[in-house]
Amino acid sequence: GGGGGGGGAFHFNNPQSIFEEFLRQSGGGGMGGGMDGMDDLFGSSFGGGGMGGGAPRTRTKGGAGPQAARQQTVEPEVTVVERPLPISLEDLFKGTHKKMKFQQKTFDADGKRTTKDRILEMDIKPGLKKGSKIKFQGVGDQEEGGRQDLHFIVEEKKHPLFTREGDDIVLPLDLDLKEALTGWKRTVTTIDGKNLVIDKGGPTQPGSNDTYPELGMPKKGGGRGNFVVRYNVKFPGTLTGEQKKKLKEIL
Repeated sequence: GGGGGGGGAFHFNNPQSIFEEFLRQSGGGGMGGGMDGMDDLFGSSFGGGGMGGGAPRTRTKGGAGPQAARQQTVEPEVTVVERPLPISLEDLFKGTHKKMKFQQKTFDADGKRTTKDRILEMDIKPGLKKGSKIKFQGVGDQEEGGRQDLHFIVEEKKHPLFTREGDDIVLPLDLDLKEALTGWKRTVTTIDGKNLVIDKGGPTQPGSNDTYPELGMPKKGGGRGNFVVRYNVKFPGTLTGEQKKKLKEIL
């Protein structure tokens, strides 16, 4: 972002500085006859120019005094800046508090571009989903329309074990063909550290699931989603003639 618009090099907050710079660049002298007519000068000379201060510009016409003045206010647009916010699945499950440091561009009293450090703090609620937006108004860089709004878009970091499907947590579990046909026993751990013992007598179908209610992600209205164990059966790459013969006799 940054200040600036149709006014080219004029990036000042102070009207006095703007007027002096205008006279200097156009070959004029000092301030001369004072402040009379300054509102009209800014309205006609700077138009949509980059004053950078963020406040809506006004133009005043008519006679002296507030009763005779007619004022027109132009509401500038404020830029919205979106940034990704990667969060681990564990933090999305239990919730967390995050602090984020960034540099904010602004203008000093003389209209010079400066930067300063800012810290934003945000609460990540349990069960928050990817794509959710955390919005901060007027905390970004200073530009013509004011300070930018910052929107952080939640992204879900890849987990080494689990995937998330809505409010459900899915654990893919690999089985070899022998286990799938004859039975198996495993201990798996949920996202909140609970151990589940799964004992199957077989056969287990490829792509089938076992679902355990209330062991998934927190839901917005209360309760939790499911913990889903999804089975992937690994078939052998090759079989000998003897193995094929025995399988045909058995199956």
